[in-house]
Amino acid sequence: MYTVVCFFRVRKSDKNLFLRMTKKTGELLKSHGTLEHHIYQAHELTGRQGSMGMLNLIDIEEDEELLMGQTIFKSRDHYEDVMSEIGSDDIIQYLHDHIKDTVDMTKVITSSFATETLQ
Repeated sequence: MYTVVCFFRVRKSDKNLFLRMTKKTGELLKSHGTLEHHIYQAHELTGRQGSMGMLNLIDIEEDEELLMGQTIFKSRDHYEDVMSEIGSDDIIQYLHDHIKDTVDMTKVITSSFATETLQ
């Protein structure tokens, strides 16, 4: 399995618009072959049982919420195939351009993780 996670700092006033756009983006990603696409709302950001929380790593402004997106693929090769196909999808490009109006993309944190490298 291969997953891409993104942490978005979204202004509270833009949250509903952001959620609508990411829902549509998720539907399009699935139509191009992703296994799953989810957006998660933060539940607890301060950590537990002596561990650090996301607030230790990411500064959230008073008027912002932290949301996490996750897209799951079969493998890294599957991810690359889907992403090359998506690159030619005008609707995805349109949504991506408008998401930039609701979040500061320079503050989005994106990382990928794979299970196939674990032995």
